[in-house]
Amino acid sequence: MRRALPWLVVFVLIDLLVVIGRLEFPFVSTTDLATHNWLVAQRTPAGGQIVTAFTDLGRTLPMLVIGVIATGALYARYRRVQVWPIMVLVPIGSVGLTESLKAVFALTRPDTTGAVAPFEDSYSFPSGHTLNSTAIIGALAYLTCWLVGRLWVRVAAVAAAAIWIVAMGLSRVYLGHHWPSDVLLGWSLGLTWLVLVMWAHQLWLTRRNLPQSAALAPH
Repeated sequence: MRRALPWLVVFVLIDLLVVIGRLEFPFVSTTDLATHNWLVAQRTPAGGQIVTAFTDLGRTLPMLVIGVIATGALYARYRRVQVWPIMVLVPIGSVGLTESLKAVFALTRPDTTGAVAPFEDSYSFPSGHTLNSTAIIGALAYLTCWLVGRLWVRVAAVAAAAIWIVAMGLSRVYLGHHWPSDVLLGWSLGLTWLVLVMWAHQLWLTRRNLPQSAALAPH
């Protein structure tokens, strides 16, 4: 539980640095534009189709479906009811953060001339696909590590989650739907929210076990 707090502080600081950099330092926007133009030049029609099929899984509804199916599988195997409130809270928080911050910053996406259809018209900062995928897929990996005893399963869950999260963020830039700094904030905010939920869960588990520990202690 204590180990989560330093990570929470780190990710909050990263959040602030990304926001301040995007709003106050022109070199961030310059770097965003240069990266966007380079990826547009490298993109192929086939690559655009393949990456679009993957990035569509990061929309709100597909992510919720994935979350429900995976949570149901964990519950069916381990019968821990705590998985449900965690997997309800995580997407509520991530979607809420996405929509509220998009409205607050009101920053525009790259021009559609460099993007792959279908186009989106919501604000850009942060990337919702990235933030929601980071929080939801990360939460599933956390629950797997909490419930499963086998080390190889834990390693596989974390590795698969990391690959998904990184790929989802990169896909948003590759398709021209987001600036790199949109994705950076999506990653950092998603991890901030995830670590906060993990910390709260571990705190709850610790406090729940205190009465049992006191009862078993020698008198």
